[in-house]
Amino acid sequence: MITLIYDFETSGLNPFHEDVTEIGCKCLETRDSFTCLVQPLSDKMLSDENQSITGITNKMLKKEGLKPIDAYIKFFNYLLEKFLVDTSITMIAHNGRVFDDIFLKRMHRYLQGEGHSEYDEMMSSIYFIDSLLLAKLLYPERRSHSMENMCKMFGITNKAAHRAMGDVNALLLVWIEMIKKVKHDLSDTSGIYLRYITCC
Repeated sequence: MITLIYDFETSGLNPFHEDVTEIGCKCLETRDSFTCLVQPLSDKMLSDENQSITGITNKMLKKEGLKPIDAYIKFFNYLLEKFLVDTSITMIAHNGRVFDDIFLKRMHRYLQGEGHSEYDEMMSSIYFIDSLLLAKLLYPERRSHSMENMCKMFGITNKAAHRAMGDVNALLLVWIEMIKKVKHDLSDTSGIYLRYITCC
């Protein structure tokens, strides 16, 4: 099995209308990673607030960002390389079910529209896990299960919060801690709980 932790930085909070501006992904088993800046597909400029929160500026995207189709193909080729090694791929994002997973599927549909069908089998085989749901399940007494609060709980310092790889690296450590609790507390029933937080 291959486990990929991933995160997108975006131009806004609406996963159906905003643009991906940065991709971050790391393999739990091998610790190799993929990251790149992405020029907005819509060509819209980032707001001052967004630039302030993420540290990603319009100037950076113009100078360092890849064209959307180039970024998407590079990222999906990275995923495809994993899939060709092991077809059991799990992708994990915090709040992924209502955010990152939607962006990923939109990217796939865009590539399909550009004539790229080579990723279809892979996308239909991926298991998506939302680590936020697992956090809520394991720690129901906590008021907030945000990445920031989960990091505080585990004593994890995210030195690059709101940047894709910073959030990926932090989530990887949070995930490891949560899985320790799953194995310790849930024992033989852990599979049931993991199915609860998994969607295809």
